[in-house]
Amino acid sequence: MGLRQAVVRAKVHARRPLARTPYLWDLAMYARPGKRATLATPDSAIIIDGYPRSGNTFSVAAFEVANGRVPHVGRHLHGPAHILRGVRFALPTVVLIRPPRDAVLSYLVRRDALTPDDAVLEYLDFYRTAWLARDGFVIGLFGRVVSDFGAVLDEVNERFGTSFVRYVPTPENEEAAFARVEEMNRLECGGVVVETHVGRPSQERTQRKDELRALLDRPRTAARLRQAEGLYEDYEQLAISRSWRRRDDGATGPADS
Repeated sequence: MGLRQAVVRAKVHARRPLARTPYLWDLAMYARPGKRATLATPDSAIIIDGYPRSGNTFSVAAFEVANGRVPHVGRHLHGPAHILRGVRFALPTVVLIRPPRDAVLSYLVRRDALTPDDAVLEYLDFYRTAWLARDGFVIGLFGRVVSDFGAVLDEVNERFGTSFVRYVPTPENEEAAFARVEEMNRLECGGVVVETHVGRPSQERTQRKDELRALLDRPRTAARLRQAEGLYEDYEQLAISRSWRRRDDGATGPADS
């Protein structure tokens, strides 16, 4: 293991228990100006967050295209304590979730110093901890986010009594959303678009994921991945049950989209 990989992995493993701990995690994020800028406050309009590579940047971009630059969006901290913070403040909160195999592979392309085990453990940490506050957030399933993010905002409005404008995926809006995605990537990466990081489809990233896929079949990683898949199914079933409840109550919007 090289020095760079050892340092990155040490930081990730040190962050894991902190990210599960409300208040301490809040203080740690507040102490870092870059993180403090996207940390939710009681005055934030909404929190949109999830495990990395789960539609985070596209969701924020689509929200901003539809609603303009609202006072503040809590975003891109990728720690479950951020979700608990949003629920504690009674903010409109969206937890993004992607099937674990896809999310982990994409994350490994972005963070090439991590092992598959590292990435799966982060996934388990995030969604096990966030699950504790499941009554206080809307679930943004990845497939729904990328195909009809407007339906997610419909559910937010219904759940929290907000009046956010629905994102409509017209060609003009899609162009604007992906331009915003690239803008956020440039801000993160020193003014250039980095294909392994940018939150949109990338041929380079797809090829790298294909190269990594076999690593997820190693016995220990595969066992943990099965746990992550079970956790994803819990979120998926909860999202579906909420959709059916809204339909049974006669609501329109996400269940009828």
